[in-house]
Amino acid sequence: MITGRTHVLGLVVPMIVSSLFKDPFFSLLAQGISSTCNTNDYTLMLWLIETDHEKRTYENIINNRLIDGIIVASSMIGDSLIERLVQKKMPLVQIGRNDCPEVSSVDADNVHGAMLAVRHLVNIGRQKLATVTGQMALYSGVDRLVGFKRGLEENNLLILEERIAFGNFTEESGYNQTKLLLSRTEFDGLFVASDTMAFGAIQAIQEVGLRTPEDIAVVGFDDIPASGHYHLPLTTIRQPIQNLGSIAAQTLIDRLDRKDTGTPRRIILPTELVIRESTMKTELSNRFPQVSVPKTT
Repeated sequence: MITGRTHVLGLVVPMIVSSLFKDPFFSLLAQGISSTCNTNDYTLMLWLIETDHEKRTYENIINNRLIDGIIVASSMIGDSLIERLVQKKMPLVQIGRNDCPEVSSVDADNVHGAMLAVRHLVNIGRQKLATVTGQMALYSGVDRLVGFKRGLEENNLLILEERIAFGNFTEESGYNQTKLLLSRTEFDGLFVASDTMAFGAIQAIQEVGLRTPEDIAVVGFDDIPASGHYHLPLTTIRQPIQNLGSIAAQTLIDRLDRKDTGTPRRIILPTELVIRESTMKTELSNRFPQVSVPKTT
């Protein structure tokens, strides 16, 4: 009370992603944040912003300065949340890209990661590529679609709208949108914008009598722990999920402790390709063991 500091940080998960909290991505992210908070003697509070009542409670907490700063786990494109926080001069860091020059952000290189996925599918001989995107209201969904299209362009492959289906990062949407793709077009390679959706996509492929990877090779995104232990281990784009959380927390703490210049930071962490059986025939597994291809700079 004497210093005016609470040593409490808030982690805000807005409505659009709170319904996805069962996705391991968010638990890993929270682990990274919590670990860094503990190391620096900060306490972490979590809010899932869904209802008008919760939003009012959140506004009261900010106005009463019950926390020192906020980490926003994600936000919708065009959401006023970040703008409101800036107006209230609340120290904050966003995980994911944003368009506000006053706000520090920490993100994975989603565009490059999606391009890696396309390059890998082309390298194993796939020429008819499709994608199930993430949520288009989130920058991560938009950027992974941008990367997919750039990957097609650099390999002189056509961008066909009938080979693009729009998911929302849930397993159910991965299943449903892959079924939609299978009903309207042919493809031999599929980039799915999250591992959770990829599990649903593989199920959809198998239900129509096709095989992965023989008929359709599948690449996911995230490299959540289940990806390596799925019944068909998943080739995926690894992003450093816990590091995203840890670096976001440390960036905010450095600002609060005045260990930086106060200039907003734009931190982009590299992604890498992890090759597993969903793009590799089982009989070739011994010849081509699991490898990671790191991003080059």
